[in-house]
Amino acid sequence: MIKELITLSESDIYPFHMPGHKRRGFVLDDACWLNEAYRYDITEIDGFDDLQSPSGIIADIEERLASLYNVRKAFLSVNGSTCGNLAAISALVPAGGVLLADEGAHRSVHNATILRGCRYTHLKREAIPGTGLTSCVSPDEIENKLMKAKKDGCLPDAVLITSPTYEGFIAYMDRIADIVHEFGLPFIADSAHGAHFTEDMFHADVTVVSLHKTLPAMTQVSAVLVNGETVKPDEIKRYINMFQTTSPSYVLMSSAERCVNIVENKGADLRNRLNSNLDRLYSLNSELKNLYLTGNEQKGKYGIFDFDRSKINLIDRTGTLSGSGLYDILRKDFHLQPEKAGSRTCLMMAGIMDTDEGFDRLINAVKEIDDRIK
Repeated sequence: MIKELITLSESDIYPFHMPGHKRRGFVLDDACWLNEAYRYDITEIDGFDDLQSPSGIIADIEERLASLYNVRKAFLSVNGSTCGNLAAISALVPAGGVLLADEGAHRSVHNATILRGCRYTHLKREAIPGTGLTSCVSPDEIENKLMKAKKDGCLPDAVLITSPTYEGFIAYMDRIADIVHEFGLPFIADSAHGAHFTEDMFHADVTVVSLHKTLPAMTQVSAVLVNGETVKPDEIKRYINMFQTTSPSYVLMSSAERCVNIVENKGADLRNRLNSNLDRLYSLNSELKNLYLTGNEQKGKYGIFDFDRSKINLIDRTGTLSGSGLYDILRKDFHLQPEKAGSRTCLMMAGIMDTDEGFDRLINAVKEIDDRIK
C-alpha cells in the first residue's frame, strides 16, 4: 500500500473524488507538516482495495498480520480496539445473552453489552497490597464462576478478560483458555496493550490488539485476531464492518503496513535494545532508597503469570509522593510525560521505538527524585 500511495501521489491523475482536500496541502500554510500527509489521504478508488471486503493490498496487510501473530485470520481496524471488542462480543454473545467478563474491562466491553442488551457478570481481580494496583483475573476465579453458573443452569455465552492489563500484568492465558473451552464456551481476550507480544501469546479464540499502543502504528490502528476453530471469522468480520467507518483512512492503514515492515525486518534488534534499556532501568531497584519500580515481584501471585516490563510502574515506598505527585515532578521538572497517575504509582509506557537517550533521561530523573525524598 505504501508503494501504491507514493506512485499515485507522484502521478498526474487528478482526484475527482473524496476526500475534499484533493491530496493537496493548504496554500495558506505551506510550512505545515500536514501538507505531506494530504498527498496520501485517499478514498477507495481503483487499485486500492476496500476495507469492508478486502481482496488486494489491504488483504495483503491482513495476511501478514495473521502470519506475524501466527493466527488463522487477522482483520484490520482503523476504529481502534474499541471496534474489535464491540465486534467480538456482538458476534459471540446473542442479544439478551450473558457475558462473563473482567471487572476491569475497557468501557467498550460495557458498551457492547448495552448495545446487545446483555447481562454482564463480573470476574474479580485481586488488589495488590500497598500499590493501588489490581492484578489479573485468575484461572480459579473463572473456573469457580463457571462451575457455579453450570450448577445453576445459566452458563454465559462467552468469557472475556483483559491481558495484559493497563499496568502490564499478564494472566495465565493458556490455563484460562483450557478452562473456558472445557465448558464449551468461546474465549475473548482484550489484549489491546499486548500487540508487541507476537510469540505464542494468543490462546483466546478472538484477541483484540492495538498496534498503535505498543508498536509503531498510528493512533486508531488495531487488529482483531481469530484463532479458535469454533469461531466463524466471517461473523467477526460482519460485525467489524457494522462498527467500523466505511471511509477508512489510507494513511492509517498504510501505517499498519509500515508497522509490520518494521517488526519483520528490525523487530529482533529493536527488542534487544529495548530489553537492554529496561535492564538498565530496573537495575536501579538495587540502589534506590525510596522509590521502586514495581511489577516484577508480583509474578506468580494474585493470578499474575508474568509482567510486561515495558509498563513502568514507579512508586514511592515511603508514601511521601502519591502517583500524581510523581507524575507532576516527572512532567514539570524533567519534561518527561508519563502515561497515567494512579493513587500510589505513576505509569510510563516504553516500546521498541524508544531511544537510549530517552532512557538515560528517565534513569537520571528517577535517581534525582529518589534523592529528594527525605
